[in-house]
Amino acid sequence: MTSLLDAFVEEVGKTRSLRIDAAEFASGQRILALAPEEQVALLVQLLDRQVAAINAGGSGEAIQLKGLVGALLRRKLPFSVAQLEHIVGSLANVRRHGWWETTGAESILRAVEGTAAAGGLPPSLCQALERLAAVLADEQYKALPRRLSTRVQALIDGQAEPAARPQAVTFGEDEAWTRTLGAALSAMNDSARAAWDALLLHCMQARASKPSAHWIADARAMVQTIGVESVSQILTSVLAEIGKPGTPAHDHVNALGYTPDRTQIHETHSDLLRGLVWCGGLVENEALPSAVGSAADACFKKLPGIGPRAPKIGNACLWALSHTSSAAAIAQLSRLKTRAKHASIKTQVAKAFGAAAGQTGMSVVDLEEVAVPTCGLTGVGELWRELGGFTARLRVTEQLTTEMVWIKTDGAKQAGVPASVKEAFEADLRSLKQAEKEIRQLLPAQRDRLEQLLAQHKSWSMAEFRSRFVDHPLVGVVARRLIWRLTDGSRSASSIWHDGRFVTEQHADVDWLRDDTRVWLWHPLYGEVAEVKAWRDWLETHEVSQPFKQAHREIYLLTDAERATGTYSNRFAAHLIKQHQFAMLCHQRGWRYTLQGEWDSANTPTIALPQWDLRAEFWVGGIAEEGNLLERDDITHRGVYKYLSTDQVRFYRTGDAAPIALADVPPLAFSEVMRDVDLFVGVASVGNDPTWTDNGLFGPYRESWDKFAFGDLFPSAFIRKAALERIVPRLKIADRCSFADRFLIVRGDLRTYRIHVGSGNVLMEPGNQYLCIVPGQGIGSRPLGRVFLPFDGDATLSIIISKALLLADDRSITDSTIASQIRGR
Repeated sequence: MTSLLDAFVEEVGKTRSLRIDAAEFASGQRILALAPEEQVALLVQLLDRQVAAINAGGSGEAIQLKGLVGALLRRKLPFSVAQLEHIVGSLANVRRHGWWETTGAESILRAVEGTAAAGGLPPSLCQALERLAAVLADEQYKALPRRLSTRVQALIDGQAEPAARPQAVTFGEDEAWTRTLGAALSAMNDSARAAWDALLLHCMQARASKPSAHWIADARAMVQTIGVESVSQILTSVLAEIGKPGTPAHDHVNALGYTPDRTQIHETHSDLLRGLVWCGGLVENEALPSAVGSAADACFKKLPGIGPRAPKIGNACLWALSHTSSAAAIAQLSRLKTRAKHASIKTQVAKAFGAAAGQTGMSVVDLEEVAVPTCGLTGVGELWRELGGFTARLRVTEQLTTEMVWIKTDGAKQAGVPASVKEAFEADLRSLKQAEKEIRQLLPAQRDRLEQLLAQHKSWSMAEFRSRFVDHPLVGVVARRLIWRLTDGSRSASSIWHDGRFVTEQHADVDWLRDDTRVWLWHPLYGEVAEVKAWRDWLETHEVSQPFKQAHREIYLLTDAERATGTYSNRFAAHLIKQHQFAMLCHQRGWRYTLQGEWDSANTPTIALPQWDLRAEFWVGGIAEEGNLLERDDITHRGVYKYLSTDQVRFYRTGDAAPIALADVPPLAFSEVMRDVDLFVGVASVGNDPTWTDNGLFGPYRESWDKFAFGDLFPSAFIRKAALERIVPRLKIADRCSFADRFLIVRGDLRTYRIHVGSGNVLMEPGNQYLCIVPGQGIGSRPLGRVFLPFDGDATLSIIISKALLLADDRSITDSTIASQIRGR
């Protein structure tokens, strides 16, 4: 036996591969052909040799022997008790952390469990298991040693099938979710705790990427034994803790010299958590899908220097949502679809949506539309509920948030929850808060979904349209502020929902609608100039603020220069943009892009346009200066470029390498892609950063800042200027404002200011002196009091109005940085 094993070691030592298949070697084939009793004897020697190699630091040999260990342990070998005792003793001699998988320890324990089931374990084997348990106890921060420890302890306690006769499950409380789970278990009586321990032990076996049918069947039975309500309640509270900081016993500093993020989900109990999440897909509960969706959001959130917080648990959440038949679960998938940024996460969400659609027999698009929950709303954007002499009124605002007021029987209103309601209606209040939370989560996702329809040119029958959009309690909040194209074959009109009916831009009722009338989301590209202007007038007259740019949407038509270049556009070339901000925008708008740096990382931002069998590319390249890495400010400490230069935009047929002529690109596809590129440059340009010129970088690119900060306007800026020309006359500072070319002129008491409509940057007269005003956190997204804005989503528009209001009253400015620049000291 020894000579045969030596021959195998010598033979595999001649290969550089660490992934060894024993059957590919002559000596390995001879070993696999031995009688079972001889294979057992050889395995005992093999494990002794492997453990010795591990302890001696012979990592290569230990890993190469793993293939033979696994091949033998997959066979049902006739181990004697003495041989099992020797093998377990060998495992107990492992002194290097992280090598348990190499030894085939789980298969060895399976053999011990089989022996225990057949006739119990003798004391000598139990003693060997106790020595192994003591060694495993030092590695409980890792998933595999923790699983091994659970099985070893079950054997020591005399339980041959640990999952069938549960023991009390113990785990640390160094993570927020484990603390919450532990507290819930501690409050249970013995009977309930035993049932939960059985489920938790089962969840610890959640080692695959998705559960097997057998795992699901067992878990469903255990959930029914515990009770759906109890499982749902504890799962909801546990999932709510994901993303919150834990309190580890020791702060382990990693190789880069910093402490890991305390909100991470660590491997210690990650299989347990994954199993619990899977259980969430096996129960029907009103609140659970929202908790699973929020947990997925937290798991996919990118942590600096780490990446997504816990993609394994996030994928488990996607599985749970895709296997739950409720509309609330589908709505959470829709929300995650719009929020996903990482390319691999987008792929996983798309797969989950496909799985959910497959269960219903519907297309993904139709499923998204019909499965939007009402969140308890009793009307479009409103929820009324009577509780103890008060009426709770929840209203959705134009900013897609919520307001709650309590109305007394005499009609008086109060903002806070009445004390009597708090005392007597605790469950109802929880339900209201849950509804409010879901509304705030889902509305932005529905807004983004409807905006994507602008480029899809999909139509609905009037009956479908009414139920899915205008009359839907949640979606109607967005849909009723949009313009729709209606036709019955012989007549057509663009219209909007107003005062319970459809009206045109000329204020006329559309009274010829039937259930078979076809409806499209209106796009200004296909509207006459007069029609587009009329709709902008209508929105202003009725002070309807659209949830995204529709009537004011930028239109990008092919220029003579682009016809001349033929296959590419230079319209947005030669700009300097911030890479991280650009990457974030790419992910938000559905473009595929990964960060570039000082490695072979060049890649091209690309968006798929399947409805036209096209893809579009926006060429960008990283730029950096020469010099000492640690002294440079043009790259991050990880070697990632901070800045990119922009270049061409091109279109391709799907699968083709050669670009097509821009003249052959459908006008809507061209316009929407160029609108995205305009957004990328307009938002990520260094010209938007008032402090950029102080860093001394890229001398040749200084003109890029000047070009954007005070240069010619992009199409998006022309739309902004048109909006400002209608908004400013209604402001209290209207008499101090005027327009000249690409500037809004504001006359203060101390100076006159020229605010560039494209960038929002400010020049002071006399002398065209630059005034640096750094917007505060969130400026541009906050409501501007009673100032009516015709659309949401343009932060620069809000910033310009805010600056105008500030500078018109420049004597009252208290910010020392701004005041000193204005007063010249």
